[in-house]
Amino acid sequence: MDLQFLEFDCSEDSEGVVCWDALAQPAARHSPALLLEVTQLLAWAHRFGPHAPGPLEDGADWDFDLQIRFSDAPLPVHWNSENHTLVLSSSPTPSDAITLSLSISGTPAFAQAFRAHCHAP
Repeated sequence: MDLQFLEFDCSEDSEGVVCWDALAQPAARHSPALLLEVTQLLAWAHRFGPHAPGPLEDGADWDFDLQIRFSDAPLPVHWNSENHTLVLSSSPTPSDAITLSLSISGTPAFAQAFRAHCHAP
């Protein structure tokens, strides 16, 4: 997957858990494309294994935290795992720039697959 809007910084803990963090604030006209990119990435991750997303300490392969802000206010968002969609509490208009932060953490096996899929660090 070639990422156009998300650029990840990567960190790894002593147990091999890897965390990728991205912050994006594109021009307003690119907000729909950014949301599509996040949706596609989370859909791929959701297909990785049956134990996700969720706390890694409880046996999940990966987990994520997604925050979106627009007009200087949080925009509640929910990942619908049944149909692989992002559900926003309201939709930004084409003139609304958003700020999006995404953190994805995963087990060593997930990390290897994520790196291969996203060409990530």
